[in-house]
Amino acid sequence: MTIDEAVERYLDYLRASRSVATSDTYATGLNHLRAYLNGRNLPPETADVGELTPAVITDFITWLYDYLVEEVAAGDERRVSEATKATYFAAVSGFLDYLVVETEQLRLDGTVYDALRRTLARASRRKNREKLPPDKLPSQEIVRMLLGEVRRPLDLPEGMPEGTKRRKKLIRLRDIAMVEALLSSGMRVGELVRLERGHLLYDVKGAMVKYGKGGKDREVLFSNQAWAAIQSYLRARQDGTEGRPLATLPVFSRHDRRAGGQALPLSTRSVQNTFVDLASRAGILERFHLTPHTLRHYFATEFLSETGDLALTQYALGHASPATTRIYAKTKREDYRRAHREIFGSDISEE
Repeated sequence: MTIDEAVERYLDYLRASRSVATSDTYATGLNHLRAYLNGRNLPPETADVGELTPAVITDFITWLYDYLVEEVAAGDERRVSEATKATYFAAVSGFLDYLVVETEQLRLDGTVYDALRRTLARASRRKNREKLPPDKLPSQEIVRMLLGEVRRPLDLPEGMPEGTKRRKKLIRLRDIAMVEALLSSGMRVGELVRLERGHLLYDVKGAMVKYGKGGKDREVLFSNQAWAAIQSYLRARQDGTEGRPLATLPVFSRHDRRAGGQALPLSTRSVQNTFVDLASRAGILERFHLTPHTLRHYFATEFLSETGDLALTQYALGHASPATTRIYAKTKREDYRRAHREIFGSDISEE
């Protein structure tokens, strides 16, 4: 059974047992699941229910929370309410119950299933969205650990085929450029993977985001380190042999065997997987849930902390509403810790 078929059967089941309003809200929540799966190269109209692995469901929880933090309701600038968000997570939890318990279409170990239900229950609790949760904002130390890992020199064994060496070198250069670009621009990962070489702005060391959220174009700027990393990566790629216009090629490309040397764009899921791999190697996983979107949170908080300008930060992030940007105010823990040390750092008895 495909995921789409399972969703429709579950909604029919709901319409027969719950109110119309609840069924409609649950349908919207499950549409978010469909959107997530499409972005991860798991089209629900063809993907089997068995593709809903614990890893996919757990990643969806993070994706949906990050998405709803920035989402605005259609037609106005009011964000999705906490009650509605909780209902979306309840919809996914109910769908999981339907697949595992009611129909047995999805077979999960009992312990794993219980853990997933607890995770969904925690996600559905109402939270204060006037500020960014601390577990969504990476510290300076986490960022340093990430940069240290992605910049680590390669250890290529003797005898490795030249083609494999080249791919590994390109992947390293790409990942450095990708991390630096996300850190210094605040781009969403969906914007990053759609960036083309023709979108780069050489005069200002930036790029024109052509496929931003809401269909709005905007300019983003890179740090000197990010710009240098992007140019180093593109030079190493040596594009221009495919017969395609250079300007239409993706800035960040695949370098796996299946790409066959073609400049094919990354998927958002592959970027997510890259971050999981980097976080694992750097020893970050047990300390912080690192995703590409957390670097957007980092950029926003740093930018707002430095400028103190909410409107300018809103512009930099491409937010439709200042209410969305306001969650980044008063969330920088380093500022709090520095102020605390300055005030209480010395022994009172010494004064």
